Amino acid sequence: MEHLEKELRAEDEAEYEEEAVDPRIQGELEKLNQSTDDINRCETELEDARQKFRSVLVEATVKLDELVKKIGKPVEESKPYWEARRLARQ
Repeated sequence: MEHLEKELRAEDEAEYEEEAVDPRIQGELEKLNQSTDDINRCETELEDARQKFRSVLVEATVKLDELVKKIGKPVEESKPYWEARRLARQ
């Protein structure tokens, strides 16, 4: 039984390959393929951008941590001044 099914499937595939595709369908298939390529390219660009963002974020976090260690205390001490200045401008 399995052998017969394989033969029928092979015959169906051969018939399908021999049939001429309607030019309208061929055009739509080409548009679909192009759109798929565009989507894949955009997904690749998105992943590249996300990776770059993560890299920049890590780098900025490291720099910020270094600055906090270096000038953290003076920044904390100046917060009341900057808060008062912000409130005065409102």
